[in-house]
Amino acid sequence: MKCCNACDDPFHWEDEVVIVDDEHYHKDCVELYPTGYVAFLDGNCLGETENDDGQSAYEILDDEELLEVPE
Repeated sequence: MKCCNACDDPFHWEDEVVIVDDEHYHKDCVELYPTGYVAFLDGNCLGETENDDGQSAYEILDDEELLEVPE
């Protein structure tokens, strides 16, 4: 199961996810700055995001990587 690199919680299918350097984060766990979108965690720069300001987990993760998948 895929988990957030910041909080270690698994992703639900409807979570908003931000990808930085192939690492996955909940959108609410990082601070986004609209400079091409750079993500920060606890004031430390993680890098430029690969998917702008995030997208739904179900769009980028496989079903087995999600905590729950609707039927």
